[in-house]
Amino acid sequence: MRTLSARILLGFAALTIAFGVIIGTVVANMTNLEGGMVLIGTGLVPLAFAANDLDRKQEDLESLLERFPTETNPRQDLIRKRRDRDLAIGKAESILEALDAVEIDPSQTKVARHDLGDLRTAAGENGAYYEQLIAAMPLGAAAFLDEKHRASLGALQQLRRREHQSSVKTRLLNERTQNRVENIAPKLTAAGHQVRNATVVLGLVAVTLGLLTTIWVVIALRPLRRLRAAARQVAAGDYASRIPEDGPTEVAELAREFNSMGLAVEERERELVRSERLAAVGKMAAMITHEVRNPLSSIGLNTELLEEELVGSANEVEARGLCRAITHEVDRLTAITEEYLSFARLPKPKIAPEAVNPMVNALAAFVRQDLAQRKVELVVALGDDDPIALVDASQLRQCLINLVRNASEAVVAKGGGHVTLRTRRSGERVAIDVEDDGIGIAPDVLPRLFDSFFSTKEGGSGLGLALTKQIVKDHGGDLDVKSVVGQGTTFTVSVPAGTAIALHGRGGSDADQAE
Repeated sequence: MRTLSARILLGFAALTIAFGVIIGTVVANMTNLEGGMVLIGTGLVPLAFAANDLDRKQEDLESLLERFPTETNPRQDLIRKRRDRDLAIGKAESILEALDAVEIDPSQTKVARHDLGDLRTAAGENGAYYEQLIAAMPLGAAAFLDEKHRASLGALQQLRRREHQSSVKTRLLNERTQNRVENIAPKLTAAGHQVRNATVVLGLVAVTLGLLTTIWVVIALRPLRRLRAAARQVAAGDYASRIPEDGPTEVAELAREFNSMGLAVEERERELVRSERLAAVGKMAAMITHEVRNPLSSIGLNTELLEEELVGSANEVEARGLCRAITHEVDRLTAITEEYLSFARLPKPKIAPEAVNPMVNALAAFVRQDLAQRKVELVVALGDDDPIALVDASQLRQCLINLVRNASEAVVAKGGGHVTLRTRRSGERVAIDVEDDGIGIAPDVLPRLFDSFFSTKEGGSGLGLALTKQIVKDHGGDLDVKSVVGQGTTFTVSVPAGTAIALHGRGGSDADQAE
């Protein structure tokens, strides 16, 4: 469970399952209790009353049969009591049928159904005997000489015996039903207590589980507080604020994105400061250059005139040497002022599709001889896919010349080596690497490498890499550097890639047009 959503979902799923189990258990217990209540209220209690009534009426019928023959004619009493007994059996049977409608377990009333069935069968079989007995009434002393009356007396004896057996069964049915009611009532009470206790226990379990789930969710969301605090620090200007990238997957990803955002904001702030500084420096450079260029030109011209006037003088050699030194320094200052002026007047790039390989080849041919005189071997490794870049060719050439010049100086400082120009396609970008095996750059220098007026070279202006960085940035690209002291440095210029279709659409590259 690495994700925050999964943890929260698990907690609420456990809580939902717990409540489901609780509700299911309570419903099951209540269903059982309800079944018992229905069995008592709809079945056993009415059946007990019906069985008791049936037992009384069966006893009345049996008692009437025991009094035969009597002085009076009990015909109407016999018919009525027999009817009452049969109605009592029917009433008990209707109670059992009503239990079928409420889906009571048939095993609960199996014995009662059997007894009632036997009583109903016996009552039906006794019907013929009752017909014989009723047909021979009234019974008197002279009747015993008649065959019909003698048969009715035999039927009477059979009825006495059979109704006695039925009385035993009704008595047993009454006792069983009464005992069943007496036994099941305490069980229902105990079941009710059990349901109540189980509901209380399960409710406490659910509340406890709910509290634990809430605590778990609060703990899982705790990293968001750190994120909020860090966001406030960034909003207050502390762009270096970072937070640990741990916790649930979503929080860890959010922390990584936040740290990336903080890094991007910090870098953008540095870029903004650098841009403002460059803008201010550009204005100052333009003013200074404007004031210095003309005097430098005059000094250079006057120095040349002075050198010509010194021809034939006694100290000609020494004087001409001093004039050449002045001219050299004037030329150096003029180059510096021109560099400042180009920095101040840096135009916006005119972006167009350019074939990178021909551009790099032309650049290599231009600088190769100069590098060879300084014992620096230039290696060119061009990409096979002939990448097309969206650049201003002249400005990109200026960037690469600056980088090659710096690389050659690093190689010369080591006593010789190689400078490699490499082109390649990198996704939606074209990358140009300027790699050397020179002295490398110290780690503490790398963060300030592209700052204006920062230079590790004696007499350097500190504008070369700053200008290069600004040009690449204006192209929508990136300039990265990797260096190991004593092993070398690699500068990578990455600019947006174009397409060959766009290149052909504008009539080919500059190199193609030159051909």
